[in-house]
Amino acid sequence: MFTNRIKMLLKNKRNLWFAEISEIDKPTIDNTLLFINICRLRVIAWLIITFMLVLVFTQLFYINKIDLSLSYISKLNLTRILDIGPNIITLRLIIIGLAIIFLKISNRLTSPDAILQKHYYYELSYLIINLIGFAVLSGLIQSVGPGIASSYIMAVLIAASFLYLNWLEAIIVFGLAWIVMSIMVWTYQPDWIIASSAFVNGSINTILAFIISQIMYINSVKNLLNYRLIERQKKELAISNNKLKQLSFFDPLTNIPNRRYFNDFLNREWKRAYREKESLCLLMVDIDQFKLYNDTFGHQAGDDILVKVAQELNGVIKRPGDLIARYGGEEFIIVLPKTNLSDGCLIAKRMIKAVELLDIKHPSVPAGRLSISIGIAWATPSNSKELPKNLIELADKALYSAKSHGGNCYILGNETNPM
Repeated sequence: MFTNRIKMLLKNKRNLWFAEISEIDKPTIDNTLLFINICRLRVIAWLIITFMLVLVFTQLFYINKIDLSLSYISKLNLTRILDIGPNIITLRLIIIGLAIIFLKISNRLTSPDAILQKHYYYELSYLIINLIGFAVLSGLIQSVGPGIASSYIMAVLIAASFLYLNWLEAIIVFGLAWIVMSIMVWTYQPDWIIASSAFVNGSINTILAFIISQIMYINSVKNLLNYRLIERQKKELAISNNKLKQLSFFDPLTNIPNRRYFNDFLNREWKRAYREKESLCLLMVDIDQFKLYNDTFGHQAGDDILVKVAQELNGVIKRPGDLIARYGGEEFIIVLPKTNLSDGCLIAKRMIKAVELLDIKHPSVPAGRLSISIGIAWATPSNSKELPKNLIELADKALYSAKSHGGNCYILGNETNPM
């Protein structure tokens, strides 16, 4: 028990410094953070160009206007300033040039999906070169005054605060920058007390930058993981809702729409037919003597018949806008938008023929094999007071008439002769 607590405590401590990312999420997280880093580096590059140009022009303007009478500038310091000035200007121009190159090679990156392996090298290389450049710049400035490596410190803290670096990248980037800063400080600052102060300040701020970078990285990873988790939950919920919707609108036995779906569909098509002044055909289908078939062969055989008939009827209608639904028991209903009466009769004939071709034995009907009866109703809605239920009642009446004639036929609404 105690061992498990220790393991859990160590795991929690580890998670504070090393964000755990699954193999599924890792590519997306890495690409997203890299894209954000490059976008932020582009902003930083523009700022560098602006400020460096200001500093270069300022230095060029004032370098020859140093007042030798100022008491705080010794002859030795003046010599250092004049000697080191061109080097500082050159380094700043190099930093400006690198920023321009980075902006040029990264300008086509528009989304995390466009990330390639080369972009990782662009980001890491530009960041390392920049920090090393500012470390060298701080060392040069150290040689002419008692600074505290301010350029280097500002660069590492900005990098840590605005970019997302994992622990390995942070060690490489800040480690290399710290090494160059240390060499430059001890090389160019003759006063060991000032050099020590600059070295200590630079080292402390490098450690601080590493800590800040890890806090930024871990928090960003956790935020992205939470976002991805929420997105996955949304997708799963949408899938579940679609399944529930399908279950509520589809008949589980025949796997075709149920009566509830049919009612909604017919109401929509009725309104559309009224708006567009188009015809609408309705076919109500019933399996002849289905109860007797169930009594003879059993309910399982009856269910099999329902599935087969549903498949055959569904195979007859070809248009995407048509609908077949299970209306109840052994009854099916077909909605044929934009269909006139003659085309509706043609569909009915094909359905009767398709069921006959199943050649399923049914001794309780005159033909001795499974058959269906169909009632057909047809209308072109002419006013908003007409209701689709009137069409259903007309088809149902025609179906009843077809069954009363022995089945295996279709009858048109308001007619009595089977066809």
